Amino acid sequence: MLRCAALGLGLLASQAALAAPDCGWHGAALRPVLRADAGFTWHTGAGLAPSPALPPPSAPQPAPLRIALWGDSLTSAPDFMDAALDAAGIPGAAVQPSFIGAGVLVPGLRLPLKSACASGGWQTGYAHKENPGKGRQPSWYGKSFVSMRSNTPGDSILLDFRSPSTAARAKSLAIVFEKARPDGSLLLGVAVDGGAEQLVPLSRSSATRLQIVPDAPMAAIRIRLVSGQVTLHGFAPEYAQAPRVVLDSFSVPGGMLRSWAYADENLFGTPDDYGLVLVQYGTNEGAAPRFSRGDYLAYLRSNLGRMRKLYPHARCMLVGPPDRGVPGAAGAAALRYASVHRQIAAAQKQAGAELGCSFWDWQAAMGGPGAAARWAGMQPPQMQKDQTHLTAKGYGLSGRLFGEAMLTDKH
Repeated sequence: MLRCAALGLGLLASQAALAAPDCGWHGAALRPVLRADAGFTWHTGAGLAPSPALPPPSAPQPAPLRIALWGDSLTSAPDFMDAALDAAGIPGAAVQPSFIGAGVLVPGLRLPLKSACASGGWQTGYAHKENPGKGRQPSWYGKSFVSMRSNTPGDSILLDFRSPSTAARAKSLAIVFEKARPDGSLLLGVAVDGGAEQLVPLSRSSATRLQIVPDAPMAAIRIRLVSGQVTLHGFAPEYAQAPRVVLDSFSVPGGMLRSWAYADENLFGTPDDYGLVLVQYGTNEGAAPRFSRGDYLAYLRSNLGRMRKLYPHARCMLVGPPDRGVPGAAGAAALRYASVHRQIAAAQKQAGAELGCSFWDWQAAMGGPGAAARWAGMQPPQMQKDQTHLTAKGYGLSGRLFGEAMLTDKH
């Protein structure tokens, strides 16, 4: 059975949709766009294709603003960035991704697709959960820091690209993958828009990139493991209509900056993929039983240094953690996490300055330590009862504050 996440126009549908049994070609939403004669060509390569060259100054179409966002659950839903871009004068209809992480089965993650489905045999890997201790070898990751791995014949994935509008189509798709061994066996079955499945033999290939080029821009693609073992790191669509803004969101619930220690630069692309890199972490690190600002500062320098090595030319912004409260507590106990977040913010500001990154203080924008309880008491509430996560309205308000403060350059 395929497990389905219906992400209509980029927003996650009800939880009931996660268990929807019909996410194949016969779903009612896909029926109007299926083409029995749909076909494609394919080829392989190493790594991701380089980003398109910037057009000359006289070109009528300017190059899109290219943004990447890495963070945790606070930005894994689109509410924050949608509001930030809107505040900067960028409508949601003008935004599309250039890379979609292999997080189809990550609970609570909203991918920038109309829908995405995967059968139950796929195993999700998370860079922030890697623990190479006791002789264990770590896994390595592409830029979404999640992966999907299977050796079960028949395991399938379906991606529907019709977002942010039903007219959206992909004119090509790069599938970033790995095999357990370069000479290992691998056979995939691929079909686009309901056309006949073609077998794609990859056993004799050491490539990490499979390029699918449909005979006409496609609405959806299905990828099936026929034999062998494969790890998928993500999908790089090129849309038929170029977006005004590229936004690649790699925020993952539970995510931490330590993911950068497991980055495989061969799976990332080029240093000039993005003009703006946003890094939003801190809440999960701040939950450690014993927090040391000195240790955290060293942690920042190490992992942010890794990020800056991969994206040395991009404008970089760190987004500090929001305020966090302790429900039911009073006095100093109520500010336990808020005081830690102040230290995290100060350390991020210091490390950012050292590595050429600006800093936005989310906690200060909310009103400083103690704001979480006040935001939770607003009508309507801007903070959830746990005083750790915001409500959709709270994320929207925070995103607007961020957009007004940091994304004022609309060009």
